[in-house]
Amino acid sequence: MDRGSAKHGPQLDEAMAGEVRGYVRARRDPRAVEWKSPEPPTDDVPEAIDRRDGIGRGSAPPGMSLTDVEERSELARLLGRAVFPARRDEVLDHLRGQNAPDHIVEEIRAAPADALFGSLGELWRALHDGAHVEARRY
Repeated sequence: MDRGSAKHGPQLDEAMAGEVRGYVRARRDPRAVEWKSPEPPTDDVPEAIDRRDGIGRGSAPPGMSLTDVEERSELARLLGRAVFPARRDEVLDHLRGQNAPDHIVEEIRAAPADALFGSLGELWRALHDGAHVEARRY
């Protein structure tokens, strides 16, 4: 059975689902009295919460565009960690097994055939001439 969330435990998932159950069933605010309805967020709420490294939600690390971040994320989703360390042909075989889009397979074909990639970051740098990849997570 899928709980629907990997961030919370089952109890918190159930509590959060209970908070919106009425909205989901009725497709409107189910509360009879208006003062019990939650207030919408105000204009003072910041749009992005910055991390210690200066990267806010919805932004890209220095040296990368948002498109680069999305492409790297898609590649990471398709490859996972289990494929590494691998050579280009092994990565291509894995992508074909995952039914990866053709544009991704074509991009990986441009990687050096004899290089051994220890991680997605190494593969990304080889494909994008040493483009920035986060060295560590916060």
